Formats: sequence, structure tokens, C-alpha cells
Amino acid sequence: MKKIGLYVLMTALPLCARVHAQSSTEGAEAMRGSSPQWQLGVGVISSDHAYAGSGSQITPIPLVDYEGKRFFFREVEGGVHLWKSAQRNFTIDAIIAPGFNNINANEFSRDVLARRGINRDDLDNRYRSIDVGLAATIRGAVGQFHLEAKSDVSGNSKGPEFSLQYGYPMQWGRLHIEPSVSATFLSSDVANYYYGIHRDEIIRGVPGYQPGGALIPAASVSIARPVGAKWVLMFNAKVQVLPSKIKDSPLVDRSYGSSVFVGIARKF
Repeated sequence: MKKIGLYVLMTALPLCARVHAQSSTEGAEAMRGSSPQWQLGVGVISSDHAYAGSGSQITPIPLVDYEGKRFFFREVEGGVHLWKSAQRNFTIDAIIAPGFNNINANEFSRDVLARRGINRDDLDNRYRSIDVGLAATIRGAVGQFHLEAKSDVSGNSKGPEFSLQYGYPMQWGRLHIEPSVSATFLSSDVANYYYGIHRDEIIRGVPGYQPGGALIPAASVSIARPVGAKWVLMFNAKVQVLPSKIKDSPLVDRSYGSSVFVGIARKF
């Protein structure tokens, strides 16, 4: 399911973008403040999400990054730098990005749902969100913290979500390695929209289920290696652990989601 693969892509690529932007040169942060920077490339992601009937999907994707003094674009996320500390170790950004929790009803497994007493034809599509919010990043000797608070303005899930990620960048020879852990809180509006049974579906006879707000922890590792002066190879692996209220949804058939990403990009 290509759209489900894109959801996991949404979670994996922002970290990859930060890693290869930081590792291209020793002075990447300083360079971003003085002149616009472009990075173009291509990657592929193998994703295994948790919706009923989904399996591993391999999806090629373009990599497009732009870092200016004021504006930026990182794969699927755009934004404006609102404030930076003098040492550039604390930033606050306004961000906008599409969500990729969406799934068409006909992409669920009919057989899996039937065993749960659900007719797939009675389900509605779960549409993509457009998330707008704020992000704050703090960098220091103990690692990097990244906090996001955003809300759907598309009129679909109509709810907010919050995430906190901690990563510890390390340099090993020419390899830039960043293990990280994160937690994302889905508000009840978001979790119920994507993992619950909607009111119209209940009217059609689908058994009701509402997970309510849910906290989803995850762990990942990103690796970047410069190749020459302009190129960089990237790798990211990520695992999400779904809480019981999500994995108990009749729309879900696993307790985890995972992704593996590899890519190459050139800096201009």
C-alpha cells in the first residue's frame, strides 16, 4: 500500500534530512545562516505499517532540501525560521506538512476485516491531514531535542498532535551516526479518526471502537557518510511500538510499525 508507505516515510525522512544536512560539512549550520543551500537526491524506503492487510512496501522517493536564512523545505515539510539563538543551538520554527496516516477503505484486507465481523464496504476512507504548528530544536553537548506541536487544518481529523524526539549525534571516522528515541501523542480526535470507527460506519453496522488519545514511542538510527565534497549516502531504520488502545483497533493487525530508508543526495 503505497500511501501507508508514505506515512512511515513522513516519520523517517525529517531525521534523515537533519543528519545529511549536518554531516555534509563541519560548518553546515553556519553556512545555512549565510547563503541558501540546496540538496537534491533520490532514495527508497521499505515500510511495514500496522493497518489490517498491509505488508512490506518498497517506494522510491525524491529528496529535495532547501535551507535559506528565513525559509526551508525538507522533503515534505516546509517552514519559516522564527527565531535562532546567537549560537544557533536553539531554534523556533513555524512548520506546515501533510500527514500520511491516510488510507483508502479498499486498501484494507477484506478477509481480515471479515473475521472481525466488518464488511470492508461499510468503511470510509481516512483522508490526509494538513498539519500546521510550531517546532523547537535545542542542541547541546548532551544531544539534540526536537519538539513539535501541530494541528490538522484540513478539516479531516481536526485534531492536534505533539511529539518529542531526542537524538545523540556521533562522529565515527567519516560516518555521522545519530540514534534517537521519540514519543508522539495523538489527540483523541486524531487517534479516533485514523484508528477508530466513525459514526457513519457505526450506523452501517460496523462495531464501534474509539481508542482515544494515544502515546506512540519509537526508536531509530540514522547514518550518513559523505562521498567526496558534494555527495552524501544516507540510511535510516525506525520502529514504532503501538500502545494497546491502537493495536486493539479492528483496523490494525500488528503491534508495531517499521521502516528502512536508504538514499543519496548532492549538495549545491
